Amino acid sequence: MLYCCFYFIFLIIILPSCKKDKKSPNYPAGSNENINTWILDSLKRYYYWNEQLPSGPDIGLSPKDFFNSVRNGADRFSYINIPNDATTNIPNNRNFGFDYATVSDQNSTRVIGIVKLVLKDSPAARAGLKRGDYISKINGKTLTSANAQALQDEILNNERFSLGLAELNNNTWTDTRTVDLAKGVILDQKEISKVIESDGKKIGYLYFLDFNGGLASSLTAVFSNFKSEGITDLILDLRYNAGGQVAEAAAICAMIVQNIAYDKPFITYKGNKNGGTRTESIGTAATFDRTVNFNVLLQQNLGLSKVYILSTAATASASEVMINNLKPFIQVVQIGEKTRGKDEASFRIFDSRIPKQVNWEMHPIVYKLFNAQGIGNYSSGINPDVAVNEFNTLPLLPLGDQADPLVKTAIARITGKVAKTGISANTMLSGGFRSGNILMDSRVQSAQQSMVITHR
Repeated sequence: MLYCCFYFIFLIIILPSCKKDKKSPNYPAGSNENINTWILDSLKRYYYWNEQLPSGPDIGLSPKDFFNSVRNGADRFSYINIPNDATTNIPNNRNFGFDYATVSDQNSTRVIGIVKLVLKDSPAARAGLKRGDYISKINGKTLTSANAQALQDEILNNERFSLGLAELNNNTWTDTRTVDLAKGVILDQKEISKVIESDGKKIGYLYFLDFNGGLASSLTAVFSNFKSEGITDLILDLRYNAGGQVAEAAAICAMIVQNIAYDKPFITYKGNKNGGTRTESIGTAATFDRTVNFNVLLQQNLGLSKVYILSTAATASASEVMINNLKPFIQVVQIGEKTRGKDEASFRIFDSRIPKQVNWEMHPIVYKLFNAQGIGNYSSGINPDVAVNEFNTLPLLPLGDQADPLVKTAIARITGKVAKTGISANTMLSGGFRSGNILMDSRVQSAQQSMVITHR
């Protein structure tokens, strides 16, 4: 009798195992089928649109093609890659160290490239390129409305290229020199900060390029200086900031707003049925990556009731989290252009098995984002309170210059020198060039690839 009982129990244990093996064939490690099965299983658990995943997808496709084949139609930002494998990554201008926009002239058929950003210690910086320079040619070809994107693609698809620079005098463009650039290693970019005194106001100005891990910790000295200088107002320049870590955005917010405390609600994540909905306090959000202590942040706190944030179409991801999630705490005056519109977050999904079978990593959309008041849904971008286009005044000035159109507008609002309605500026470049349509903007295109990064 005992033998029969043990035999029955054995059948109960073994049969489900056989059934499971039948449903999940053991594909060879490294095969498309093995990799894509891992991709699909991960998406079924974490993906925001997991209930809309197609049934019976073709797991024999290449991993990138498979990922794109199952991606939801509403998903604008999820991606998959192999770290340190350039062939699986979407290229951008960062390895060359500059960004630019190709702009048409309202007064003629002329098209010119305008250098917006040059990274420190980059190939572009070492070649003498600077913000405000004008580009007339790429790889010897004159920029036109028809080839603006094609010439940018040439930059992205090559290891080196040339820029023909120009200047405008007496309504005549003259080629000045050619700059040859090759890809290089770009280190994290240091912030730009200063204290501006205007009409009895002490104004802190802070620009930084992204929300990389450890940013807030590195900025504590800047905020400490702002505090010791007794600044009355803060201009936060996020015009080219494509985002990054929620933790860094939360930590910087903690150094700005008045009456802050660890347990104040800061961000709400809404995921699928597996992820559910959760709200994190500013203290939890700021410290989850353990790069900074919340008490250290409080020591640098400026206690402000208002902040001025500069934005463009390249302002995305964690930058938008700052704009939206500061609003329940203090007044946010946004100056510039409408932001990119990334109200979604992801975290890195990778194969943690030992030994690892899949080298691919995913950043799928996992959450929709909301502030402490439940306000989100800014997928079309966040509109500025004061609309200003930095290309309306040329040449472009160094970041932080008081005559820069965005900075100038913020200072005017702070000092009460202008009305609280929109401001318009359109200063013609000497010689008659007037900025028209933006045909291509490499920084905006890079912002398309960025992601709000959080934790599981």
